[in-house]
Amino acid sequence: MPRCPAGAMDEGPVDLRTRPKAAGLPGAALPLRKRPLRAPSPEPAAPRGAAGLVVPLDPLRGGCDLPAVPGPPHGLARPEALYYPGALLPLYPTRTMGSPFPLVNLPTPLYPMMCPMEHPLSADIAMATRADEDGDTPLHIAVVQGNLPAVHRLVNLFQQGGRELDIYNNLRQTPLHLAVITTLPSVVRLLVTAGASPMALDRHGQTAAHLACEHRSPTCLRALLDSAAPGTLDLEARNYDGLTALHVAVNTECQETVQLLLERGADIDAVDIKSGRSPLIHAVENNSLSMVQLLLQHGANVNAQMYSGSSALHSASGRGLLPLVRTLVRSGADSSLKNCHNDTPLMVARSRRVIDILRGKAARPASTSQPDPSPDRSANTSPESSSRLSSNGEKPLPTSSPGASSLRP
Repeated sequence: MPRCPAGAMDEGPVDLRTRPKAAGLPGAALPLRKRPLRAPSPEPAAPRGAAGLVVPLDPLRGGCDLPAVPGPPHGLARPEALYYPGALLPLYPTRTMGSPFPLVNLPTPLYPMMCPMEHPLSADIAMATRADEDGDTPLHIAVVQGNLPAVHRLVNLFQQGGRELDIYNNLRQTPLHLAVITTLPSVVRLLVTAGASPMALDRHGQTAAHLACEHRSPTCLRALLDSAAPGTLDLEARNYDGLTALHVAVNTECQETVQLLLERGADIDAVDIKSGRSPLIHAVENNSLSMVQLLLQHGANVNAQMYSGSSALHSASGRGLLPLVRTLVRSGADSSLKNCHNDTPLMVARSRRVIDILRGKAARPASTSQPDPSPDRSANTSPESSSRLSSNGEKPLPTSSPGASSLRP
């Protein structure tokens, strides 16, 4: 019969169905080397064994109350249960990856050296570029953890070894992509200045500028634009959905990123590849009045048409967006434009109020080369002829007709 540990009988019977579950630490599901760095907590008091001996807590074994196990003598391999082959844990003390490492708070390894010491720099570079099962290198993990000193040290190793900083993990993310996603402008500036390419594409075809706009991070976008060398950053690059960075910024409705892109020369009338929509049409279809006003203030083409021939006024009229229709009409939108189905904005409108606004605008044609005959017609029409309407609702005949001359005094 197995013996019960000392002190277990003092607690009394425990009902496993009512015992509260132990609260897990945030990020406990992540591998230990990829968890965010935290301040070390005060060490708990060491428990006492059955004979009154102090049993040290082993952090790698969960800190449970176990009998003391004599450690191996110096120079011998550590037990397999205590061995931690992490990508950030140096296998040996070297000149470049010595005391400031490891990145995670683990005890100094006591097992023997795993690599020869003839070429410490080459071994350090090999360790810095070694990927784990997710394809993440120590640089990826240092960026995610926000460990700026470690990023500095790893970037120096990459530069000394002539390695590129654009290393992809299994999700086709470079360290620069992760720096933008985690909103670390200082890391973005460091990586771009050190030679990381701002045009590297992720698995969705997005550059670092696309990611900064998608995650609504104007600080990272500004750091990217300020740090990139002239001619290395193309703001008109499309992702796999055919969208530029300005399209993405408009769709996320972040006015700061839109303003910043327009100040740096982004094409305000660039069309997406799939449908030919301009950023203004995207803003109208998102029903974003503030974004529409911002684009119009910066000179967006209000009559730009997509591949189907529809304009922003077509989209606003068909959706019954009255404030947007008013804004577009006041900005000079042409209500006589026809799409590929030969429909004008008035023909696709369903709201009576939208129709009234469009009819008021349609009375004035876009071209002023031909005079409008309606004022002359109303001026030459007598009150008697204007009051006489046919039973089917036809317009009255003008006074220039032969039968209307007798009405004049």
